[in-house]
Amino acid sequence: MLGVLAGAGSTAAQDDSDVERALAAIRAKAAAGDVIAQFSLGSLLYYGGDDTMAAVEWIRKAADRQYAPAEFQLGQLYDFGFGVSQDDRAAFDWYRRAGDRGHAAAARAVGDFYRKGRIVVASAAEAARWYLRAAEGDDIRGQYQLAQLYFDGVGVARDYPAAYLWFSIAAGQAPLPDNRDGLLELRNIAAARMTEAQLAEAKHRVAAWKPR
Repeated sequence: MLGVLAGAGSTAAQDDSDVERALAAIRAKAAAGDVIAQFSLGSLLYYGGDDTMAAVEWIRKAADRQYAPAEFQLGQLYDFGFGVSQDDRAAFDWYRRAGDRGHAAAARAVGDFYRKGRIVVASAAEAARWYLRAAEGDDIRGQYQLAQLYFDGVGVARDYPAAYLWFSIAAGQAPLPDNRDGLLELRNIAAARMTEAQLAEAKHRVAAWKPR
């Protein structure tokens, strides 16, 4: 029994040593200017360390070099006031930078700002434009919001086939059964308001769809 415990302790020590070596390697790459390492180090320190200030600075370094995942993460920090003072304008600006570089979740966040009129003048049309970017990038929340706008005819012309498309695609990746069932119910309501030809075409578009 003592041998087993000693072996377990040795394994744990080895694991800790491996983690330390990996962290040291990331630190070296980050210090040398590797943008992905800078973001990775910041994320590791933020989620697994106790030096939030250093974590934010490494994330900021990567964001300043136009690395979209870091720009989005920095937007999240300002959005919710995690590790920095909450700042709607800074959150919006970082989300927009990441969204302009094709980050789907960031594009959806920008859409949310326009839909709610948060910091910017409320614009359903502008929200729809950003939600489309998010939806095409396979962001489920962007897909749902876009579908709802098409269904209601808010910010865009009412378009039940488009609503059917995006409700269907969102349902296909919904993590919880209740969420999936709700999306499918909305899809079916849209289908009931379409002609047979429209429904057939919409189903074809769903089957052929791929994220950009």
